[in-house]
This record gives sequence, structure tokens and C-alpha cells, in this order.
Amino acid sequence: MNKEIEKILNETIKKNELVKINDKLYLTRYQKEILDFYKIDYKSCKDINGVLFLIDEAISDREDEDFTLLDEIASSLQEFNYYHYVHK
Repeated sequence: MNKEIEKILNETIKKNELVKINDKLYLTRYQKEILDFYKIDYKSCKDINGVLFLIDEAISDREDEDFTLLDEIASSLQEFNYYHYVHK
């Protein structure tokens, strides 16, 4: 395998690795990185809904900033929440 492809593949796998925050909350390394960048205190949340609340709060408090990455994280968390907890 080409070294560059292998490097990209390994970075992608590491970025998407799930990290346990608590018994009910797992985030990917990438999600944690984005939440840390926006100073969202996800460690204080009990579950995904708590993280989504903090994201929504951060976006509404600072409407003048670009929240494209944070919106993407919120969408992925909402989708995960729907398929793993709501849609049964």
C-alpha cells in the first residue's frame, strides 16, 4: 500500500475512534477536538442531549462567529442519538 494512503487511512481511523467520556457518552476524537476548540464543556454532560444543548447555547450566544464545524458535530450527534436511542 502506498505510504501516503496508509498515513491518511491511519489518521482517519484515529480521528474517528470513539472515546468514552462517561457511561452514556462517547465521542470521536475529532468531535472532542472541535468541542474543545469552541470551549464546550462536554465533560460535564451526562449524555448526547446535554452536549447538543451546550452546542445550541454556544451558537445562539455568539451568532457572529462561523459555526460550520460545530453544526457538523451537532448533526452527527443528532443522527447517532436518533438511530441508537430514539428509533427503536
